[in-house]
Amino acid sequence: MPLNNLSNKQRFIRNFSLLLSSRVLTAVLTLLVNILLIKRLGTSIYGEFAFALTLSGYFLSIADTGLSPFGETEAAKHKSDINKIVEDISSARFLLSLISTVIIIFIGLLMFKDSPRQKSMLIVIAFLPLIYSSNFSWALRGIEKNHVILTTNLIGGLIYFLGVLLIVKNSKWYLTAVLLFLASNIITSAFQFGYIKKLIKKIKISFSYVSVKKTVKNSLPFGIFSWFSVLYISYPIVFLKIFSDNKNIGLYYITYKLMVFIFVIFNLTGNAFIPVISDAIKAKDNEKESKILSELIKFTYTFSIPVCFGGFVVSHNLIAELFGIKIIESALLLRMMIWAVIPVGISSALISYLMAKNAKKSLVKSAAFASITGFIFSIFLIKYLGVKGAAYSLNFIELIMAGGLIYFTYKIIKIKFDIINFIKVLAASAIMAYAVMLTHQKLILSIFIGMAVYATLSLILKTITKKDIKELRSLIVK
Repeated sequence: MPLNNLSNKQRFIRNFSLLLSSRVLTAVLTLLVNILLIKRLGTSIYGEFAFALTLSGYFLSIADTGLSPFGETEAAKHKSDINKIVEDISSARFLLSLISTVIIIFIGLLMFKDSPRQKSMLIVIAFLPLIYSSNFSWALRGIEKNHVILTTNLIGGLIYFLGVLLIVKNSKWYLTAVLLFLASNIITSAFQFGYIKKLIKKIKISFSYVSVKKTVKNSLPFGIFSWFSVLYISYPIVFLKIFSDNKNIGLYYITYKLMVFIFVIFNLTGNAFIPVISDAIKAKDNEKESKILSELIKFTYTFSIPVCFGGFVVSHNLIAELFGIKIIESALLLRMMIWAVIPVGISSALISYLMAKNAKKSLVKSAAFASITGFIFSIFLIKYLGVKGAAYSLNFIELIMAGGLIYFTYKIIKIKFDIINFIKVLAASAIMAYAVMLTHQKLILSIFIGMAVYATLSLILKTITKKDIKELRSLIVK
């Protein structure tokens, strides 16, 4: 059905449901892969793998330099200029990715001479930025072709999962695990490139310094924001590498992977939200902007709060059933880290709004403040509390980030916050968690009980209305 015939809420739900399906499927497969890896490689080698991915994350953000979010917002606002947008963004990403790949290889060769396993992992993972430069999910989100992202991510995720399942049998196969990770990204990017090429026919990669400089200059504020974000997210792993050991890195990283599985859902609300809010921004309709953003904030806390309460209650069962009793220490970490879901959900909504609004300075200031304060507190917490300190630092940093984004957003637009509805959501979540504790069932049944109790209470307390259900049903039928 044409997008013009959908309401803003239906467009948001349509975009969100496709992106959610894509990310959930790939996140499930990735989570299964990580479960296999930590069991087959062992906690220490898995920790080295986690460190290699974390370090490559720094250079992925440098290679991207904000080009993906900038390109997505530009594509959402100017769909008719998609050819030029894709060519400009692709050229800049390719050149920066090439530089990043070379730097990672040198880091592996020079800084990890005495750690051959870590060195070999870094040299192989160094090619990830170059591969990722051909990933066009940013453009597909901008032009609302989210079904393509769903299909390509599913194919790549399946290949990664099946490869690890069938090939990686023990710790001797650690390098194969890294190669399979790269292979899955190559296949995903290749399919997305093929689809974009059908729309554009020909993609020219320009090596013009002036052209690349102009594009990077426009995306740089988003890039600086991304750099700071990657920095503060990776502090726990980096400082665990300095003050602790690979085992604790492995324990933290596998718990964080569970958190990422949840974060993905709320990050996607922001991705789905950009094309919808962009129309209101383009029309200079402040009232509509406020209404749409307020609805998104309500949607975010309506689902993030019960996730926190529920996750806290089922954490022990979750870790035991997924990973076994050997790494049950992760259950305590999960109980601590699960509360980061609320600030992450709010941050995702506000980041998307500020990106669409082109409020570059606000994004950079928020991320810079979170990064600087997070650096200081992470060193202190991890040095003296170890892996528990890493969990505390994650919560602290995400709270600081959300606080900064709220401050800068309120300077631009008024958000309507229904305190009564918020209290109802808290009450429903607390009752749901208590009900799950009382029943004391296994993991899957506990989750279903929690969902049933929360859904019933939401309808009774009217935190989810009949109008919301009617719009969702109408979209599904259409």
